[in-house]
Amino acid sequence: MSLQMSIVFGILVFEMSYLLLLMVPLPFAIRQKLVNGSVKLNQSRNFKSAWAFTTFVLGLQFVDCLQKLQKYSNSESFALASQFGGARYDQLASKFYSQRNLYITGAVLYLEVSIVTVVTILKKLVLKEELYRAATNTQTSSIAGHTDSQKEEAAELRKLIKQKETDIAVLKKQLEGAQKQYDSLNESEVRSKAD
Repeated sequence: MSLQMSIVFGILVFEMSYLLLLMVPLPFAIRQKLVNGSVKLNQSRNFKSAWAFTTFVLGLQFVDCLQKLQKYSNSESFALASQFGGARYDQLASKFYSQRNLYITGAVLYLEVSIVTVVTILKKLVLKEELYRAATNTQTSSIAGHTDSQKEEAAELRKLIKQKETDIAVLKKQLEGAQKQYDSLNESEVRSKAD
């Protein structure tokens, strides 16, 4: 493998391990540091320039591999030689290397998009978790400071929840009665619960 493809393969391994690290369920503090570090890194001009350059070079290499493979698939002499088993080994090796390079560069480009997407989703999740933790902390610290209108609203909501629960229980009883009535219409067949 050439030095260029070794570097591309190293980038591929790094991206796979970083994506795995992002996807593993980590404690909130570690995930928060990881996501905040990724966001700060993405805001750096030097990193953006290096990332854009790398993506551009990998895109060019991907297109070059596609063109080489298209050349081999359109070549009549290569097709005839491969049909009769007389294809030259250097042509086969070149086609194989082009396919390998295509797959590796395609995987690197795909993982770049995947990492950006996952970091964006995780950034939103971390933000929501921070807001939730802040809300629960302020809620527990200010329970004694509720106003009368908030207490009345909470009591009304509890009453509404109890009413809905009783409505659900009544509907379940009605459903059971209807099911028993339906089952009794045809006594000759033995019905299982799965029916």
